[in-house]
Amino acid sequence: MRKNLYLYLALACFFGLIAIFVIDGYMGIYDTIYITAGGQEQRIEADFWSKDNGIWWSVGTNWGEKVFFRYEVDNRQFSSYSVDIEVSVENVLDIASQQLEVASFDKGQLEWVVDTSELEMVPLEQYVEYTIMIKRGELERRIILYLGSSLVPQGQVPAPVPIK
Repeated sequence: MRKNLYLYLALACFFGLIAIFVIDGYMGIYDTIYITAGGQEQRIEADFWSKDNGIWWSVGTNWGEKVFFRYEVDNRQFSSYSVDIEVSVENVLDIASQQLEVASFDKGQLEWVVDTSELEMVPLEQYVEYTIMIKRGELERRIILYLGSSLVPQGQVPAPVPIK
């Protein structure tokens, strides 16, 4: 019995460490953004934002089209989660401001539409860049919206133009 005690203790520690890594990787608050523009849906998961590589997500559409957003907050905690969410086209248009309450181990979502005809009209064969700002408490998510004229193919993001 005493000879096997150390084996059982070692196995308990091993499985305890595995359980800690599994729980640590699963627990927390995660967000996912779904964007539908030009009939195509894009999904931005929390892992994209955690890389902190200075790159922002971008989406392109034509002026006059609507861009649909769904912001999903996944609460993987033992307690409920309450947060204020503000959405805007930075320095141009306030879109939504709402408190979101999510029960423990549940998901909550906020949906909104950006009607690009409410934004500045785009000259032919050109594009304008807007920043969609999503604030969840202290956390900020930024998405670049490339808005082109109707002659620019829908759903394509134009190449960056060098500044002279």
